[in-house]
Amino acid sequence: MVNLIYIYYIFIKMNPGESDAMIVELNEKPKNEEIIEVATPDSSDCCTTISAKLNDQDFMQKVNVYTSFIFELYRVVMGSFLILFVPQKCGDGVCTTFENIGNGDSHYDAAFGMNIATFVMFLCMYFAEITRENKMITDLHVNVELPNDDEAVAEALEKLPEEHKVGLLTWDKRYLRSGQVALLFFICNAGLSSTVISNNYLDNKTLTALITNILFMALKVNETYSITNTSTNVFYSAYLSKRLQFNDADPDMIIKPDESNDKSNDKPVDTDTVDVSVTDVYPDNV
Repeated sequence: MVNLIYIYYIFIKMNPGESDAMIVELNEKPKNEEIIEVATPDSSDCCTTISAKLNDQDFMQKVNVYTSFIFELYRVVMGSFLILFVPQKCGDGVCTTFENIGNGDSHYDAAFGMNIATFVMFLCMYFAEITRENKMITDLHVNVELPNDDEAVAEALEKLPEEHKVGLLTWDKRYLRSGQVALLFFICNAGLSSTVISNNYLDNKTLTALITNILFMALKVNETYSITNTSTNVFYSAYLSKRLQFNDADPDMIIKPDESNDKSNDKPVDTDTVDVSVTDVYPDNV
């Protein structure tokens, strides 16, 4: 036994590092395993978000604007390029779409140039129309409980920030001006294209297609006129199926009162000047 203790003592003297490591290893407690919880998406939150979006007036109105613009784009193409889409006679048959373009006929070239100019002008009008519509959706609100006359809407506009109010009125005016210029181009395009097409009349299909495409654009021009020919503060939507008027400021855009002003109105009570009567505190002891 003594020999074993002596040998162990010599071992410690010769290898002090290893002995410390053995002691640390023996005293070290086992580590607890960490459990990582993986959060799974809650389907109810997704349904709530989708439901909130579908019930949001601004979101649904913007969806309606962009889906309706697809038909509007088709209408402006068919109504502008009359030379291309109205059947005409070429020799003994029907002209192909681009057969008469660039054939050296100055009348065709002039009519096709007017088609392009009309198309570009209507695109400018649609740009002003969509920009105006988005500003109305963002800054205004349809409130059936409020009056929609010019004076009432003017009061609602005062709730908006000044730059939003100015931007809304500016784009409403631009939409009016672009519609007027588009009307002028539409009349010139219909007259010039009809003259060229009549010289190459095929059959009843020519007359039917020409009248249909002209009516396409005539209805749009008339719609634009009815929307913009209003008082300054009357804003009708150009895309909602039912003719609705934006007559109130959007709750998200109303200027919030300065909280600092509210705090300044809350004056501290001067406790030194409060007169508390004994009868108010202890009425039975008097």
